[in-house]
Amino acid sequence: MDVYTARDLGAAARQKRETLGMTQQALADAAGVTRDWLLDFEAGNPSSSLGRVFTVLNTLHLHVDLTGTPEDESDSALDDVFRDLDR
Repeated sequence: MDVYTARDLGAAARQKRETLGMTQQALADAAGVTRDWLLDFEAGNPSSSLGRVFTVLNTLHLHVDLTGTPEDESDSALDDVFRDLDR
């Protein structure tokens, strides 16, 4: 699953939790977070603590694999900005 936003990440975690047949409370207990925090995370709350996010992902046996995306116009524009800064 490609993840581009906090909402995508929360949805991926929710999908895995449901696949495992876990309730939100069971996952919260296993990860050492509150159910309210987990509810916010699964809803894509971008202010969720990164440390807690990784604790939940590890509890679900999920990992983050960062890969580059194909260069597009926005990347070219950023390259131009950085090139101008180097001058």
